[in-house]
Formats: sequence, C-alpha cells, structure tokens
Amino acid sequence: MIDDPLPQDWRELQAGVCRLFREIGLTAEVEVPLKTPRGKVTVDVFAVDNESVDKIQYIVECKNWDATIPQAVVHAFTTVMHETGANLGFIVSKHGLQPGATMYTENTNIKGLTYQQLQQRYFNVWWQRYFCIQVAAAADAVNKYVEPINSRRDRFLKALRSNDIDSFHELQRRYARFGKLMWLEDIRTTFPQYARDSPPDIEQYKSYLTELLGEEFAFDATHFRSLLAQICSKAQEIEEIFNTLFGRNIFHHEA
Repeated sequence: MIDDPLPQDWRELQAGVCRLFREIGLTAEVEVPLKTPRGKVTVDVFAVDNESVDKIQYIVECKNWDATIPQAVVHAFTTVMHETGANLGFIVSKHGLQPGATMYTENTNIKGLTYQQLQQRYFNVWWQRYFCIQVAAAADAVNKYVEPINSRRDRFLKALRSNDIDSFHELQRRYARFGKLMWLEDIRTTFPQYARDSPPDIEQYKSYLTELLGEEFAFDATHFRSLLAQICSKAQEIEEIFNTLFGRNIFHHEA
C-alpha cells in the first residue's frame, strides 16, 4: 500500500485521498463548496483532471466509520453527484458498502471503495507519476557523482589530493548501482517503452533492492510512502558524503 489503509480518523482519510489525487496529477482540494440547484453543498474531496479533454471531475465522500455504509448514504451522494454535474464519485470508507448499497451503485458513476482499494486502483499511476519521479530526482546528484563519465565531476576530481581520489573511487564503486538504479526509475519520462511495471508489493520491491544493492539498502518501511522517504533520505546522505569529499556540491547551479 501507498499509505496505512486504516487512517486514525476521517480527516486523515480525507487528507490522504486528496494527497493521492494530487500526486497522480489531479488538482484536488478538501472541503470544497459546490453550487447546486438547492444552494451549496460542501464535499469532502473535489478533484479535476485538467489534462483530460473534458476536465473530468471527481467527488469523494470520506466515511471512516466502523460499520459498512448503508444505502441511505449512497442515495444522498447520488443527489450530490447529479446536482453538481461531477463525472465520477467515490465513497471511500473503512469497511466498504452494505450489500444493498453496492447493488444500488452498479451501472452508475459511483463506486464504493475502502481506502486500501482506492490505493490499489491508482497505485500504478502513482508509482509512475510520483514515486519514480521523486526517487530519480533525489538520486540525480548521486548518479552524476558515480556515473562512469561525467566531465564536470572529472574536472573537480583532478583537483583532489591523491588519497581523496582513492576515496572517491571507493565511494563510486560502493554507490554506483544505487545511483544509477534510482535515477533510472524515471526512465518512463524519456523512454516510455523501457518503463518497468510497478512492483506487486512492497516486500518484493525491498527484497529486489537488497539483492541488487546489498544490506546497506535493506529498508524497513511497511508502506511505499515511507519507503520513498527512506530512499530519498539515503540518497541525500550519500550525496552529502560526496559533497564533503569535494568540499561542496559541485553540481549546484550547474550551467
């Protein structure tokens, strides 16, 4: 999962849904007042896909209840959908809809999902549009330090003392795979035909990283968002090691 599928309260659920939509490229806000023929109604999350031809609009009702959602809630939400003209509606809850409510939503533009199911629905898009881009950006400087040929780095490398040059080559060997692997996670932006599928689960992806990179990269995150933070933190740590060796960030404000 991207995040903990069981938020502490409805506000945390609401914020998580909004954040997810923003990270996959939508414009999203919480508690948005919308006009209806009967006045105004405030929706938990309102999102717009500005990249779509028709500016597809999403409305989300967040219910962090300890019970399944009854049909009456779906009826009320149907009215909101109809009167606001939204294209797609989600009722996101802890335990999903009651059977009658689920049957009512069949063949409609309303879907009842748990927070876990919502994350699964959009995980591949989130992976490509957010996770991969973030880790590649975090590893950019590391990759420049460790790649076999970098004319800017090599100019600064020549100015180092011989023992520091030896230290650099040791670090380069140690972190070359990490820098390149993380930087290439966003290969889809430049070469979409070479993009990898998103991993089926976090444990497999962590095992993949450890197998390729070694125990130094055995992360302990339980959700992909915390794993993203750990990878970015590790990239920053490695970048600082190189910065210290060279006396500064030699790629800062690179021409």
